[in-house]
Amino acid sequence: MEDVFARLLLGHLTGDYLLQSKGMALGKSEKSWRGVGVCFVHCLIYTLAVCLFMWNFNPLFVGLVFASHYPIDRWSLADKWLAVIRGRTFKTALASESALRELDIAFTCLVYAVVDNTMHLILLWLTTKIV
Repeated sequence: MEDVFARLLLGHLTGDYLLQSKGMALGKSEKSWRGVGVCFVHCLIYTLAVCLFMWNFNPLFVGLVFASHYPIDRWSLADKWLAVIRGRTFKTALASESALRELDIAFTCLVYAVVDNTMHLILLWLTTKIV
């Protein structure tokens, strides 16, 4: 069990951090066809990384990894979730006029990353339960 989680985590971290350029990170949620393409390429690379670490190329597994990653990144679902639960959002942090605005933005980035990673890891875990 620990081995499966470790391989999922390493695949996720490799695909979402080591192999994602700044251009991909910023461009994947653009409201344009370019954004669709950038997100698609990022999700292909991500899926390849996860599948390599899992050494699982079952078409259902590959499809579920890709399909579970794409909407979270394309539509920044972590930010939308934070808005639903009235957590820290970029909109609120950027609009702040507090003397601690920069600290608020930095902490919001951290919270966003944790929520985003949690969403991805939950879906990866569910994927292993399905396949």
